[in-house]
Amino acid sequence: MLEAFVLAFWAIWAGDREIYALTESLGFMILVVLLRTATAFELPHIDLIWGVAMGILWLYVAVAFWLVNRFSRSFAGTMMMSALAAAGYFWLSQHNAALAANWVS
Repeated sequence: MLEAFVLAFWAIWAGDREIYALTESLGFMILVVLLRTATAFELPHIDLIWGVAMGILWLYVAVAFWLVNRFSRSFAGTMMMSALAAAGYFWLSQHNAALAANWVS
């Protein structure tokens, strides 16, 4: 939930400036790994499924940032897009490991 909140805040902050979606989403994913490590008090188990799961999340965040950058015309629109992006990210982060495991297998 904290990650989804940070994504929404970052998307709102990015609404008024030109962003590079791939690099900013990579920065966000690095922050996600640090947040998960700090909240779980352990390092992530890095394997193929973890890499695919993080790649899926990275792609989702990059698309969300691109959509906010491309279609944001007003503050209300940016708020709506960031709320939808955060909700989608929360759902995807909950089901991402299973999706990645099905895809890898």
